Amino acid sequence: MDVVLAAGGAPWEAAAIREIEGSTDLRLVRRCVDVADLLAVADTGLAAAALVTADLPGLDADAVYRLEHAGIRVAAVDSDEARSRALGIERMLRLGSLAVVAREAPAPRHAPQDVRAPLIAVWGPAGAPGRSTVALGLASAAAAQGVDTALVDADTYGGSLGQMLSVLDDVSGLVAACRAANTGRAAEAADHLLEIDDRLRLLTGLPRADMWPQVRTGAFELVLSRLRSVAELLVVDCGFSLEPGTGPSANRNQSTLQVLDQADAIVAVGRPDPVGLARLVRGLHDLAEVVPGRVPTLVVNMTRTSLGWREREVDATLRRLTGVVPAAHLPFDQSGLDLAAVSGRTPREVAPSSPFVTRIEVLARTLVSQVGTPTVLSPASP
Repeated sequence: MDVVLAAGGAPWEAAAIREIEGSTDLRLVRRCVDVADLLAVADTGLAAAALVTADLPGLDADAVYRLEHAGIRVAAVDSDEARSRALGIERMLRLGSLAVVAREAPAPRHAPQDVRAPLIAVWGPAGAPGRSTVALGLASAAAAQGVDTALVDADTYGGSLGQMLSVLDDVSGLVAACRAANTGRAAEAADHLLEIDDRLRLLTGLPRADMWPQVRTGAFELVLSRLRSVAELLVVDCGFSLEPGTGPSANRNQSTLQVLDQADAIVAVGRPDPVGLARLVRGLHDLAEVVPGRVPTLVVNMTRTSLGWREREVDATLRRLTGVVPAAHLPFDQSGLDLAAVSGRTPREVAPSSPFVTRIEVLARTLVSQVGTPTVLSPASP
């Protein structure tokens, strides 16, 4: 196996080189001077494994994620295990047994957890179909049903849940959590959740769209993992775009793709007007390519009689064009939603008898029953 070494001047570097040169299983192809050099190797395909020190300057969770997803097995040599695992490094090696990295099967990015809260992704195509409103409604309804719920605003084109709930915080919870996770402090991600209501907490999103590069891919995955260990249900408001981009280091849509890939249930939201339906149909076909084999829970939002279409007519159109039948039609309760918006509260709180609230609570009950929630959470590891 071809390996690269990034020891950063660690005391074991010379001994490791001698061991690799005397091994029949390993071949040293490069000694990397820093993280930038290490990541450059990932783009060339020169090596299958990287032997590193967890104390390498600049090594963070995102760098480890990029290496692993480039097919390079990252192993920490004679490093602190807690520090290594905090960065997402699952392989621990000692001098004298470096060849183990060549014989083991590729490890998962994170070790499976015994208790892991289900994740509901709320997605919809461009055109403001009401993704954030539906995500808030579902999270609020689940919390009211006694489920400890964390709501995450992961729309990299500009968060809105904080503003909808009158959370005027200059610091984005999502950015702060990702920064902590990226430096090996993923346990602090939950500290950035804000109490909104009984059993409902919010991780605020990006106040400005140009802040999206601060949501690093590897760090965001660690944040999701941490939040799924401290809540009973995770509801994530996603961005609209499913374009894969050119790479994880500069892909604005990667957080949406990550959430959809990990989701236990995907709620696809669309509008019932002609433009909204056209975008929804195209979007559902794009979604099927991103997560093949997954059937989303389709929600038609902002339904109203003024359009002149009955719900069954919309159902028939979507069934014919996409093969998916809507699970719910959410009425466009203008007065109730306006009152929630101007008061900075949830629709359920300001208008509990609203037809929108009534239907979304039924939908939330169905989804919670579908994904299941852990009844007893194990203590989260620091």
